[in-house]
Amino acid sequence: MKIRELSRISGVSTATISRMLKDPNSVKESTRKKVNDILKNKGLDKDFNIKCVKRIMLIIPDLSNTFYLDLFNGIVSVVQKNHIPFEIYLTNESIEEEEKIFSRIKDNRDMGVIWVPASDKRDKLPYNKNSNIISLVDRNLDFEDIYIKNLSDNFSASKKATDLLIEGGARNPIIITGSLNLSNAQERKDGFLESIKNHNLDNGINRVYYGDFNNSESGYDIVKKLVKEKIEFDSILAANQILAVGILKALKELKLSIPNDVSIITFDKLVNLYSFYENNNISEVVFPAFDIGTHSASILLEQKTFNTPKQICNYSAEFHLKGSEKK
Repeated sequence: MKIRELSRISGVSTATISRMLKDPNSVKESTRKKVNDILKNKGLDKDFNIKCVKRIMLIIPDLSNTFYLDLFNGIVSVVQKNHIPFEIYLTNESIEEEEKIFSRIKDNRDMGVIWVPASDKRDKLPYNKNSNIISLVDRNLDFEDIYIKNLSDNFSASKKATDLLIEGGARNPIIITGSLNLSNAQERKDGFLESIKNHNLDNGINRVYYGDFNNSESGYDIVKKLVKEKIEFDSILAANQILAVGILKALKELKLSIPNDVSIITFDKLVNLYSFYENNNISEVVFPAFDIGTHSASILLEQKTFNTPKQICNYSAEFHLKGSEKK
């Protein structure tokens, strides 16, 4: 069916239909619905590209974490299948850089964005909600104008990981997490403390320590300081992969064996390159980043209007237990 024929059947001008195909949001909702219903009833909706998103951009802090790499690969699998242009930008955890990126695409209304926010605290969003359709991933921001969220169930994952450490024999567990500006760092701390409370280990001892999710040396320094000050611990929940790198390095230098001296579980996959223990048998809490990437991209490509309903997708963790959680 040609545009002229569609115009005759629908009563909508060819100019309006052409404009709708280029930018669906430039046409009234009632007009879009009228044309869409005709195409759907005739089984021709796939022959006309009337979706809002025709390009996808990924905005992430960096590519150093395996979660981001898997997320990237999931998105690429979708855009390649659908022959959609794709771009990626790194913010290096800078809100200012985010603002620059969003300002460059504010007039590109056919651009859908998959966004992992930078870690700093913010008072406003770096974009106009009517400029692009945004799919937020991993780090939750509590703004009304974010309609699509893909979030990991960090609280439950952290609670279960801590349960495993305690049930494996730990009696003095600690968590090394990131800045509380980050929702995932906060949620992992909260899940840890819930397990501590449930196992009656909430006895006034400080069990929460704060590092930097982007700096392995912060995990290293915390472990070294704890040992130097003779603060006892027998297990560690490392709240991300980067922290785990520094933690493992410190434990090796201190000649503390895993799991005999210290049991440990880390969030994210530990690539062999990062492991400072020869056996690499470190238990991991892993979220399905590849699937999150495919789902995020697919949701964007399904959008036909900026007036999208609220969509929140929650993902459960997988536990790769390799023995480091048991004493």
